[in-house]
Amino acid sequence: MRPALIIVLVLLVANPGWTQSKIIDSLQRIVALQKRDTVELRALSGLSLEFLRRDLTKSKQYAHQLVAQAKAQEAVWQLGDGYYFLILAHQNSGNPDSAIFYLELLRKHAEANPTRPRIAYNFNQAAGLFYKNTGQPKKALSYIIKNLDYQKTENNDRAGLLLNIGNIYFDLGEYRNSVTKHLEALRIFEKTGNVRGQSFCLQNLGNNYFELKQFALAKTYYQASLEKKQQQKDQRGLVTSNLALGHVYKELAQFENSEKSYRQSLDLALELKLPVEEAKALHALGLLYKEQGKMTTAKESLEAGLRAVRKTGDSLTSTKIASDLIGLDLQIRRNQQAESALLKNLNTFVSLGDRNAEGQEYGRLSDYYASQQEFEKAYHYQKKYEALMDTLKGRAVTLQLRELEEKYQSERKEREIALLKKDQELQRLALSRQRANTTLVVFALASVVVIGGLLINRYRVNNRIQRQLALEKMRQDISRDLHDDIGSALSSIHIMSTLAMQEQRDSVHLQRIASTSRHILETMSDIVWSINPNHDSLEQLLFKMKEFAGEILDAKNMAYSFEEKMEGDSKHLLLNATVRRNIFLVFKEAVNNAAKYSEGNNLKIAAWIEGKSLNFKIEDDGKGFVRGSIKTGNGLKNMEARANELSAVFRQESSPGNGTKVFLSVPIP
Repeated sequence: MRPALIIVLVLLVANPGWTQSKIIDSLQRIVALQKRDTVELRALSGLSLEFLRRDLTKSKQYAHQLVAQAKAQEAVWQLGDGYYFLILAHQNSGNPDSAIFYLELLRKHAEANPTRPRIAYNFNQAAGLFYKNTGQPKKALSYIIKNLDYQKTENNDRAGLLLNIGNIYFDLGEYRNSVTKHLEALRIFEKTGNVRGQSFCLQNLGNNYFELKQFALAKTYYQASLEKKQQQKDQRGLVTSNLALGHVYKELAQFENSEKSYRQSLDLALELKLPVEEAKALHALGLLYKEQGKMTTAKESLEAGLRAVRKTGDSLTSTKIASDLIGLDLQIRRNQQAESALLKNLNTFVSLGDRNAEGQEYGRLSDYYASQQEFEKAYHYQKKYEALMDTLKGRAVTLQLRELEEKYQSERKEREIALLKKDQELQRLALSRQRANTTLVVFALASVVVIGGLLINRYRVNNRIQRQLALEKMRQDISRDLHDDIGSALSSIHIMSTLAMQEQRDSVHLQRIASTSRHILETMSDIVWSINPNHDSLEQLLFKMKEFAGEILDAKNMAYSFEEKMEGDSKHLLLNATVRRNIFLVFKEAVNNAAKYSEGNNLKIAAWIEGKSLNFKIEDDGKGFVRGSIKTGNGLKNMEARANELSAVFRQESSPGNGTKVFLSVPIP
């Protein structure tokens, strides 16, 4: 089963020397013969597809011819293809009502022909793209993913489905799933030699890395996609590539390049009569002008974008632009209707399933309430924003949330202090009528001392909290940046080297790249774990040790035990990052050595607190060794060096036939 719309893609692969113009000329010559046969129907289908990215008016004209001739010839497959192209052409030209009309016709056509799976395939594809482009990604995914059951062979059809699914995951903010699908699609398109498909994958991979704030990597993908689209003379594709490059230049503070790219995207969208892309370019220009402080120009651009998108039925893009207009109005002047409009926009994003936009709207609501001095509401929405962003883009410590919380708590304490001062003043005035001037002076001095003490104490507490928050933020930022930026880049290297190894199985260099990137990922994971303040307790250290021992020893079929001797709340003992990291690395080296070299069957691990020392013992029943008879490696030297850094006692005892014991005693401060 292969949809007719794929026929032209097959022609492109089979004839790589052909240009798109030659293909169009050939198909038009077939149609001009007017033989009214299957070949002509396929030619009309190919022309409708080609002009979808060049001239939407011509695409609709050929699609209407296809529908008319398919009805006359009772060609049910080609009739479904005609409806499919009319749906896409009308939606892209800003006629959502017409698109819905033909989508309903295609649905009925599929139900009337249950034995023709290609028609159901076309309906699922059309419905998925329609709902995706109207800002309903959750609904779109349910249709597109069904078609994977129809396309299990690794060909252009399956790659196109994976590409669309990856795009929908991107709209839902599920970037890991999105990158996975786009890389899989790119691999298939490269295998089949489909340059146009490759350009789409590169574009969307750039989008994912842009959202993960890896702007240099995103720019590389965007430029590679742009080059392939220029080769293909894909005018519509150039609209999106220029828009994406404009976003990257903006993040890199290259505002002139950013405006130039946005303008190129806008001019092409106007030339091709693409209102949705026109609106997106105007939206981007408006936000660029806003960032440069050109508020009037920014407002004009955003309003023009809103007018353009409202013609298309794209409620998601429309709501985003409207929301940015509200934010701009708040900067220019106070907008009395801002609260209700922001809440309405939030409900729209939630119902459409756009979690990124939902998170941004929480942020706008928080900013709005903060500007109105309503810190409790501001704190509430900032908390929602941080929780959602943490789910989408990694765990980030929310400095702004804490600042809002501090403002809220500080405001409450200031009110309490003001009430206390007022009560004291009333008491002082009452006593002034009953006591002598001396008593009045003593009371006033006492009041000053009390209030001064409260203020000094409040200052000290706030200062201590600020230092702690700054330290925790720094550790969390380092942990997050290592995990998100370096971790994501290394994961990409590992994934791409693994894919390359599948195509070149005998490549030693690729095997080394994969092995090295995997080792770096494991090492970085340990560093991220040691830096993260959430793992400062002894309990977390013991959990990490057990987890590592299980991974290593289970794989070696080596039995082991882990005995803990802790009293009371000793498991909640806090250890700083340096102590935790050095203890864990000594433990890791000892367990690794036992698993690799001991040839034993059992490993005993013990951890206990005795006096002011935290003690560990790792003992195997292996073959043992005489230390002077073997070459000393870096492992033992590293363990001794880390023990010295901890001012700890370290011993390694071994003899032939009696296994090996490693003992570490770390002083507890």
